[in-house]
Amino acid sequence: MVASVVASALALVVAVSPQVPAGQAPRRGPAAPTPEVRLSPDARLGLGLGLGLTGGLTLGTGIGLVLRDRHVYRVFTPAPDNAAYVSAVNATHTGTAMIGAGLGLGASALTAGLGARDRALWGELAGGGTLAIVGVAWYVTEWQRVQKMLHDGGKSDAALDLSPLRREGAAAMFLGAGVGLAFGAGVALLTRYLLARRQLRPGRATLTGAPFGAGLVARF
Repeated sequence: MVASVVASALALVVAVSPQVPAGQAPRRGPAAPTPEVRLSPDARLGLGLGLGLTGGLTLGTGIGLVLRDRHVYRVFTPAPDNAAYVSAVNATHTGTAMIGAGLGLGASALTAGLGARDRALWGELAGGGTLAIVGVAWYVTEWQRVQKMLHDGGKSDAALDLSPLRREGAAAMFLGAGVGLAFGAGVALLTRYLLARRQLRPGRATLTGAPFGAGLVARF
């Protein structure tokens, strides 16, 4: 059994190692870059539809959340008996974030479906990440003001400024759009990378003989 395991391991190592002709020294150099893969029309259509359907479901769910509590969201309720209003604010801003994510996924689905080059997808990935970072910074700033207003607003005769609520919703949409755009572009790039590796090194397995048993040779 030990001899069979050793023979199988040696066969696997030999199979995955580069073959060097006899009398020639092995040459070491940088690995060849993975070529850009151009997907077939069917693959582009499938990738675009997958991302587009995900974006559509996210967009529809976000619109439903925004519309569900719109009658509560419009009328400010001061503390302490404003649990329903706080819940409506959280649900509405979650919905706006999902609307942004759906739009971002839709943009990446359009780019992937049209067969854009990798450079365009990398640009979308970078742009989505930047948009998400800006959205997070903006949302955190407005969230502090909104929380103060929800817990302290209405306790004095001063007029309430509801603009932080609207700005927090806009920041949530920016954040969602950045995440959706970066996620969709990342999925498209990962799909192309996996297809490129599959074309360069197609996987296969064969059964080889050994002095003390059999060895399974796999190439990936």
